[in-house]
Amino acid sequence: MFTIHIWMRRADGASVEEFRQHWLERHAPIARDGYPNLKAYRVNVVTGAGRDQEVLYDGVAELTWDSRADFSADMKTDAARAGAEDLATFTSGYGLL
Repeated sequence: MFTIHIWMRRADGASVEEFRQHWLERHAPIARDGYPNLKAYRVNVVTGAGRDQEVLYDGVAELTWDSRADFSADMKTDAARAGAEDLATFTSGYGLL
């Protein structure tokens, strides 16, 4: 099992609702439907932070493959290129874990 987490911060000037709508309706299907080896795609929407703390990101996507080889193969697809390009349209920052 090989899992990655992608932490995303919404684009400057975008509302929380705009970010969530784009992520769930436009971006998520790129990976969910485009990666032939993908086994699971989980969306974790951040709804707030603890008292006196700042929200550092707006969501985390969790993607799972059977193996690192399957992940590597999917990262060479048109879906991977489309996903990377789309991230730039609705996020101000993102990172992988």
